[in-house]
Amino acid sequence: MLTGRVRQFLLALFLLIISVSLHAVSLKPDAPERYEVKRGDSLWSIAAQYLQDPWMWPQLWQANSQVEDPHKLYPGDVIYLLEGENFLRLEPRLRIMTLQAPIPFMPLEKVEAYLNRDIMVDRPEFEDSLYISRIEGGRSLGSQGNQLEVLGDLTPDVKRYGIYRDIEEIRDPLTRRVLGHMARAVGAARLIRDEEGYAATLEITDNYEEIRVGDRLMPFDSSPFDEGFNPAPPKEPVTGLVVRSLKPGQTRIEQYQPVMLNQGHEELKPGDLLQVLEPGKRRRDPRNGEVIFAGENPRGLVMVYRVFDKTSFGLVMNSNQPLYPEDTFRRAPDLIP
Repeated sequence: MLTGRVRQFLLALFLLIISVSLHAVSLKPDAPERYEVKRGDSLWSIAAQYLQDPWMWPQLWQANSQVEDPHKLYPGDVIYLLEGENFLRLEPRLRIMTLQAPIPFMPLEKVEAYLNRDIMVDRPEFEDSLYISRIEGGRSLGSQGNQLEVLGDLTPDVKRYGIYRDIEEIRDPLTRRVLGHMARAVGAARLIRDEEGYAATLEITDNYEEIRVGDRLMPFDSSPFDEGFNPAPPKEPVTGLVVRSLKPGQTRIEQYQPVMLNQGHEELKPGDLLQVLEPGKRRRDPRNGEVIFAGENPRGLVMVYRVFDKTSFGLVMNSNQPLYPEDTFRRAPDLIP
């Protein structure tokens, strides 16, 4: 007779076998036939390591309607990457579902590292925000671990704040219309004391530059992503321009670097996938002198992580060449046929 503990163990076992035919998916030359999922993996990191095009990975999960939740893999699952007649095969093994958490679709820390860096803000809101009145020990400059005294109204129930130096007017690169004002992040802090009648005290948790008296503080925005987060192309067609890199002075934008786009919350939302292209150009054929039009050249894929009124911020997730300001973007092609 089975004991209750054994019954629970047996009920916790789940066998999932997926066999999928995929078209236009190819493996890198060094991809193994067998890969065992490890703690710390994500579907994105596995795909980036072994597939020629990591964004083809969701086909393994979304094409299997017989599985209640095909977006989850667990440590210990085994993936068989077989390439011969344009197909891959996934064969997760028996696992104890109750004792393990699924691996995420992508490493969200890469995205969330930028979530509360630079932000778009109204000038009056910025000028009325908290400001640093004193740095621990009377210092003129502060860094990680230093305590700050701040003046102004704290936001209720908010413990974490971004620290900002100044704001910059942003204009559309083509129309020159004002898209808003960007506050440049120099660090972050957490609230440690707020006593009535005293200035609030915060501790610097991160600094990207040295912190100064007079720098402003704005509440951290909560993450729009969770473990079940699954990026996808926007439902409706959308087009626009890359305004700039979010790194000062940078024009050549590489993988895992943030960009500003000239469309806002009415067109985009966090998790939207966009294809970035080199703008088409008129050129002269050197053979006969005729003017020809060179079509748009795909450069990479951007995922939106934060949206504002007239702009959005995105992270370059995949690129075959650098992106540049004034590159165009459009809705990414569907990943599922």
